[in-house]
Amino acid sequence: MTAETFFRTISSMSDPSVNDETPRPLAKRNAWLLFLLIACGIAGLDLWSKSAVFELLNVKCAGLPARIIAAPREMTIIPGFFDLQANFNYGAFNGWFSEHTGLLALLSCAALLVIGSVLWYSLGRSPAPSAWFVAALGLLAGGTAGNLYDRYFLEAVRDWIKWYVTIDGKEHIWPNFNIADSGICIGVILIVLLEFFRRSPPATEEARDTA
Repeated sequence: MTAETFFRTISSMSDPSVNDETPRPLAKRNAWLLFLLIACGIAGLDLWSKSAVFELLNVKCAGLPARIIAAPREMTIIPGFFDLQANFNYGAFNGWFSEHTGLLALLSCAALLVIGSVLWYSLGRSPAPSAWFVAALGLLAGGTAGNLYDRYFLEAVRDWIKWYVTIDGKEHIWPNFNIADSGICIGVILIVLLEFFRRSPPATEEARDTA
């Protein structure tokens, strides 16, 4: 698959549907503004929440990669479902590739370039992408940037959201995550939904004649 084919495939997800309920396409300036506002908002909220929760839980850490040197306290928000629990993730989801933090940081940089390139390519096509597609890219970029900051400066990602359920006295825990991870997941879900509900544009007269 060539680069042009890749960008055409991804950006085609942003094509408006033929029904009247589809949001209107955005102008280039408004699209970039929406993208940057969401990306910066998610990244800023992610970094602020990490610092605030780690301070709230009295987390003491040192070294590179950053490590917790004193057991922090855990705070229950919703009993049996949601706690604040600080830890460092040295890899990707659930610690994958934990020995390759530098590589993950490079992949994050590459992901930001790809996300920006997809938006740029989409805005050069007709019709222009919908606000939902631009928002999804902003969520992806903001989440990626938030975790990239941690990987670069701490060589580990700060996680603090603990979701779990207790069944027969045993905790079943989803791996701890953060706002950046949430932004990435929501962005991916949005893009999948946009593709799922996208309708093919009506055939042109030239296409009908060819058929």
